[in-house]
Amino acid sequence: TVPDIAAKTVRVQALLRNAGPARAVAIAFVVREAKSGRIAGRITAEPVALAAEAEATVDVRIPIADCRLWSPEDPFLYRLEADSGADRFTTRFGMREFKFDPVTRHARLNGQPYFLRGTNFTLYRFFEDEDCKLLPWTDDWVRLLHQRVKEMRWNSIRYCIGFPPEAWYEIADELGLLIQDEFPLWRLSDVNHG
Repeated sequence: TVPDIAAKTVRVQALLRNAGPARAVAIAFVVREAKSGRIAGRITAEPVALAAEAEATVDVRIPIADCRLWSPEDPFLYRLEADSGADRFTTRFGMREFKFDPVTRHARLNGQPYFLRGTNFTLYRFFEDEDCKLLPWTDDWVRLLHQRVKEMRWNSIRYCIGFPPEAWYEIADELGLLIQDEFPLWRLSDVNHG
């Protein structure tokens, strides 16, 4: 899903893979408000002819009625459902746009200047600490950890030295936290020990 907040649409690219004989498939897409389940948009793509064992990408733009933008102050989420008649896929997303303005060098969320206040989570502390055991894999514990960040009136977290499980991102999305991933890139240089 790729939100377009100016057009109040979400672009969806779905990869179809036909594991059976040749057939034509029309994918039905429905966007719902994640909490209420109210339908906010729908579209059925033109049928796609798929040969046996073939793949194709369906690319659609779905208008979102009464489009509500996601922010840390209002973490409003939508749920996309894609249904081929044989398979069904669901994912969540927020209608948002985040970027850095190269002229002002300020962060912008949904077209407005946005100031980040937050912290680091050095992930190996949780995943390599024997005392943590299965806690980093337990949704309630991860939710509490992220709620503590919100209680401090912070709006962002940088996950560093590794990437957490997908559930961490989903919980941050629900609670309204912007996430920055620190990519673990190290450069080794020659050191003269002589």
